[in-house]
Amino acid sequence: MKKIRWLEDYLSFSKSELKGIIVLLIILIMLAFAGEMLPEESVMTGVNFPGLEKEVCRFESECRAAESSDSLEHLKNLKGRYFRNTGIKGDSLHGSAVRGEPDFMIDLNSADTLELQRLKGIGPSFARRIVGYRTRLGGYVEARQLLEVFGLDSVLYKRIKGHLMVKTDSVQTINLNTATFKDLMRHPYFPYELTRSLVLYRQKNKVFRSLDDLRSVPGMNDSLFMKIRPYVCMGKQ
Repeated sequence: MKKIRWLEDYLSFSKSELKGIIVLLIILIMLAFAGEMLPEESVMTGVNFPGLEKEVCRFESECRAAESSDSLEHLKNLKGRYFRNTGIKGDSLHGSAVRGEPDFMIDLNSADTLELQRLKGIGPSFARRIVGYRTRLGGYVEARQLLEVFGLDSVLYKRIKGHLMVKTDSVQTINLNTATFKDLMRHPYFPYELTRSLVLYRQKNKVFRSLDDLRSVPGMNDSLFMKIRPYVCMGKQ
């Protein structure tokens, strides 16, 4: 009797506790059956790329052979062929670093905003500013002019300059003998005071006969003359 009373002390439950135990048992039974009822196809299996492992092994063996024979050109050809077949870009390898050349070049005078965003650190805002300043200038004559773009500092310029080139065949020039005051003022290199002096000089002397005449315009200095020179012409005399 004492043993039975001892068991009753430990196994007696209230109605709410008994309901909770029953619910828990039902949940456990349902989970056990659910595992057995799931289709085998639902089990995740490793991804299998047919032929990939074989291709990788062949590529590695050919690379070792190329390196042992000191054939750098052969190694580059292997890399290009392998990544064309697998659809993987080869930038992570050292191809460009070995050659010491940038992997792409951008012409500042023909690139649109999307192409400019290929440059590290150049987002949509900087790309629009670069194109906008190009329009005001009439075209870039050297890559360093990017330092004149608002917000583009020397740190960013050094990062991207290896990918830049400038083709100057499309640069637009201003005819000093026919340009109006407003035409000149629209160009970044013609501030108000200089433009005023230039127009007054033209009125007095009738015509600019050579680019060196610009040196006689009040306010002109050697630094400003060198900046302006690629953007001006005399027109037909």
